[in-house]
This record gives sequence, structure tokens and C-alpha cells, in this order.
Amino acid sequence: MARQRDTIAGKLRLVLDAPDANVTPLRSGADPRLISLVRLLARQAARDFVNAEVEAARRRDLQD
Repeated sequence: MARQRDTIAGKLRLVLDAPDANVTPLRSGADPRLISLVRLLARQAARDFVNAEVEAARRRDLQD
């Protein structure tokens, strides 16, 4: 008998949408290096998250 998973969602879905209109625009005096750093860190965090989810799904599939 297969083990029932204790998860709410069965699948992970990543949806990329255009930014909301409510997002505050950047000030014209913002340091472009800081903006680039934040974007770089956000992309890396997103990559790490997706990789961790893929690895967790792979481990779950091996257990079943």
C-alpha cells in the first residue's frame, strides 16, 4: 500500500508575471550597483529554492 503524503499541494508551479502596478518605482538616485546586487541575490535565492524543491521531489519519488 502506498504511503499517503502529508502535503497540501501535489505539484510546485512557478508563475512569472509582470510586476504589479502597486510596486513602488525606484528612486532616480538609487545606486545602480545596489540594484544589480539585489537582483543577483534574488536570482540566486530563486535558483537555490527551485533546486531544493526538485531534489526534495526526487527523494520523495525514490521513497515511493
